[in-house]
Amino acid sequence: MSNQNYPKFYRQRFILTLLRQAGGSLSKMDFQKLLFLSHKKTGVRYYNFVPYHYGCYSFQAASDLETLHCLGWLELREKDIKLLHNLPFDKGLKASETEEIIRFVRGYQGYGSRKLVRLVYEQYPYYAVKSKMARDVLSKDVFERIEKERRHISSQESVVFTIGYEGISFEEYVNMLVRNDIRLLCDVRKNALSRKFGFSKGTLSSLLPKLGIKYLHVPGLGIVADKRKQLKTEDDYRRLFDEYRKTISEKETYLQDLVTLLESNKRIVLTCFEKIPTSCHRHCISDYLAAQKSVRVVHL
Repeated sequence: MSNQNYPKFYRQRFILTLLRQAGGSLSKMDFQKLLFLSHKKTGVRYYNFVPYHYGCYSFQAASDLETLHCLGWLELREKDIKLLHNLPFDKGLKASETEEIIRFVRGYQGYGSRKLVRLVYEQYPYYAVKSKMARDVLSKDVFERIEKERRHISSQESVVFTIGYEGISFEEYVNMLVRNDIRLLCDVRKNALSRKFGFSKGTLSSLLPKLGIKYLHVPGLGIVADKRKQLKTEDDYRRLFDEYRKTISEKETYLQDLVTLLESNKRIVLTCFEKIPTSCHRHCISDYLAAQKSVRVVHL
């Protein structure tokens, strides 16, 4: 392997180390389960996970597998992953991290796919709430725990939430949506593009529906990029949002559409980049909905 083909990110080296210690070959399902358990059982953590069709799942890890495949480190088959090359010692993890992974993998030797799935579902029921196979692999008592978790998440209260993705991973973001029973995400960015994994329109509109969350881009409620370029101080933001509020009545069609969507979906969320709501125009939208449409608003 040439230096230019070495994994760029430390987390990708973690994947190669885990695969090596697991014997060099894993099913994609077993890989996700072992990756998840390694993060729960050791002090080595590079990924976050969401509840998905077969339990815990990291979209970032799945993307990194594709990257490592393109770099020639592993082969991705329909259902399996095969390690093709081992990392040299000086290009791998810290010795202490490698030792933790070795101990971890030894503890799960002999675990088949169904046993790993049951273990995750029994110990971490939240990650089974979207599962397609929970009923088939679990006892009646354990499956009822999954159903209880689903009921705990479910809500019929009508709420407009707001959320920013600044400073969090795609999986952390999705977990906030799932835990609050969001049914529709309204993207109020003018241009729904991001260099950060998971947050461009194409990815959101593709992945969120697989988790039972609809996606809608509402560029008419966004702010053009030119007006955001020179934002440096609190006064800059205040002036921008004051201007937005003065013209918000011109966006009445879009705002009324949000109210209609709330009526049909019950739990919707407005999303943009900034972590703090008052640093983002979404709070101007939610303030208007609360004051003029008597809508309950919660900032995540």
